[in-house]
Amino acid sequence: MAVLEGKVAIITVAGGMRGVGRATALKLAGQGADIALTDVHREPDDLPPAEVRAGWRAIESVSEEVTALGSRCLPVYCDLGYSDQIQDMVSRVMEHYGRIDILVNNARAIVGRDKVPVTELPEEVWDHFLAINTTAVFLCTKMVGREMVRMGKGGRIINIASDAAKRANAMGAAYSASKFAVLGLTQASALDLAPYGINVNAVCPGPINTDRLSYWERARAEDQGVPLEEFRATIVEESGRATPLGRIAEPEDIADMISFLSSDQARFITGQAYNVNGGLLFH
Repeated sequence: MAVLEGKVAIITVAGGMRGVGRATALKLAGQGADIALTDVHREPDDLPPAEVRAGWRAIESVSEEVTALGSRCLPVYCDLGYSDQIQDMVSRVMEHYGRIDILVNNARAIVGRDKVPVTELPEEVWDHFLAINTTAVFLCTKMVGREMVRMGKGGRIINIASDAAKRANAMGAAYSASKFAVLGLTQASALDLAPYGINVNAVCPGPINTDRLSYWERARAEDQGVPLEEFRATIVEESGRATPLGRIAEPEDIADMISFLSSDQARFITGQAYNVNGGLLFH
């Protein structure tokens, strides 16, 4: 059903072959939305092996898939660590489409270098996690929110947080702090933007079966002398056994919640943080 026909959605960090961003782009495009995709240029060392084998071209490949579904798509490379690049991205989307109705803040710093006790956490790692996981969400919300207010047609902002935004883990100070902050930003933004008909909500996934790079997983695989994909498969299997519903989330599970929050069915929901974790956490 084309329930989002005529709408324009920006999805950040949408270039991964098995990522939430791609799944969301395809879901919203399938419902009639036109799409703007953003991601950073990734170095070959930061690419999952499956993407290298497939010759995957990040947001260019996702853009082709969106177009094949009958929606328009604008791919824009943007490093969310720089406010001027975010502003340029928003300006380009407005120039191209003339409107923005949906913003999906899907950014996440690459985990791994933060997995140390807080007493050993390098300040530059802390700063990077806050910059990508929190400040970038704030800047996208601010800049897109201004356009939504100016247009006067309401809108939807969906922030991808984490179950770590509700319950911290050992050796996760930077990640949890940055994601806890996203929930505070979600609630405050929801109140600020409510008079303009702009709903702001968050999605809090548990583990997701993506190929997104983890420096921790890569280091552990090297230590054990096994391929990264084999080690990753073991983590997915173990996490699935620990989940009440018997598996971890697929990217499409998260995209389904984003789709709901983007739709008119969620018109009276704002400032909320929805768990999508198979029963791992009730909070």
